[in-house]
Amino acid sequence: MRIFWALVVVLVAAGLGIPALQSMRARSHAELQLVQSQNAKADAESRINAATVPASLAKAEPAVGTPAATPVEIPAAALIPSLAVETPKVEPARVPVAAPVVPPVTLPTVPASTPPSVTPNPPLAAPTAAPPATQAPAAPVSTKPAASVVVTPPVATDAPALKITKKPDGSMVIDDRFTVKGSGTIEDPYQLSWDLLTSISESYDPRVGKKKLPERLTMFDGKFVRLTGYIAFPMFVEQPRELLSMLNQWDGCCIGVPPTPYDAVEVHLKEAVTKDQRLATYGSIEGKFGVKPYLAGDWLVGLYIMDDAKVSAKEVSASGS
Repeated sequence: MRIFWALVVVLVAAGLGIPALQSMRARSHAELQLVQSQNAKADAESRINAATVPASLAKAEPAVGTPAATPVEIPAAALIPSLAVETPKVEPARVPVAAPVVPPVTLPTVPASTPPSVTPNPPLAAPTAAPPATQAPAAPVSTKPAASVVVTPPVATDAPALKITKKPDGSMVIDDRFTVKGSGTIEDPYQLSWDLLTSISESYDPRVGKKKLPERLTMFDGKFVRLTGYIAFPMFVEQPRELLSMLNQWDGCCIGVPPTPYDAVEVHLKEAVTKDQRLATYGSIEGKFGVKPYLAGDWLVGLYIMDDAKVSAKEVSASGS
């Protein structure tokens, strides 16, 4: 029990002693700060007094027995900022730089060209009046529109010489190459071959400057002939009166070889073809033959025609054989 009360007394004493100790420590710290402040103030006043005391009084001899103190000079500008003298800044002088000297450029002298002499035109002779001409009668004005395709008539000038050989059966051999049967009448037409028709390209091709029509073909112009080959009628025409007789088969669109002016004949029929003839693809055509070149510039568009023609019924084949 005594030990318990002893501990209580110790704790109470410790509780009362700690605040008192802290209060004493705070008071000592405040007194220390006050002393330091007073010392700093006294030190500053002594420095100001030393700066303002005359030099004769500052160098007074110290008292006997007192060591002489070395005077410390403090500039007044350090203590009083307003006394500091600002030193003006002097900028370095700028030295002018001389501009580079460029030597003058001398251009070569070009001599002036002498203007060409102008010769005045000689005086024009007074026009002489043409003798009055007899006024020709006015040509009749055609009402037909101008065609864009130029038609050139057959020309046989400077064509190779024609050679014809008669055979005992009445046929003839032309230029030792082509055999032709018939007499050229409506009852007995000439039977022409495609080899003879296409041979015209050897001497007639206006696009390359060949403009000679051989006599071996112009001799049949206006004669009745028979020609056997492939047939093509105009599309979407039920009873056509025109057709193409061709060396090669062509349906007008996709099947076969499109014809050229040398291996096709433009045929104009006397009468419209029948339904069976309309389906034909191969057969014989008889009519009046013509060599009539059609040109567009120097391009050959058409060459052979046949008028007053008819389709030979016994020679027509719908299978092309």
